[in-house]
Amino acid sequence: MIKITKIVAALFVCSSSAVLADGHSQLWNMAGLANAPSSSQMMEGTTGSIIINSSTDLWDWSEAPEGFPTLVTAECNQTVALTAEGAPFGGVGVCSMVDPDGDLAIYFGEITPQLEYVGSLTAGSGKYEPYVGQEFVGTVTGMLNTGQQMYHVVAAN
Repeated sequence: MIKITKIVAALFVCSSSAVLADGHSQLWNMAGLANAPSSSQMMEGTTGSIIINSSTDLWDWSEAPEGFPTLVTAECNQTVALTAEGAPFGGVGVCSMVDPDGDLAIYFGEITPQLEYVGSLTAGSGKYEPYVGQEFVGTVTGMLNTGQQMYHVVAAN
């Protein structure tokens, strides 16, 4: 159960941002480091459980265009439903960030039974505002026993 919790926690912290390239919106690849959840709560039911996690993550935007930060942190919260056997079967996640320039972005996504995070930029100000609605998919690329994980995010297009 703990391993599932750690994997699920990382998937909800995935995000991406968009930039203009030749007049079209285009996402850049992003990598993230998920720390172990800073808080975790389990709600037990008779047919399954719900995990509620919070974490602060580090996002590597080294491929971001000029004018965007190359490194940011985000506060992420996720809620995941598990079967009675502990397998995830759905959930949601929200990550919120304010970058060093004071612009903000909120990312929302659904967690699939395959532990993918399928999301979009839900709200943004400043440089993020034109890209509200941009979609992405996040996947875990590696995990340590401590619960720390690396993940990668790409455009859903």
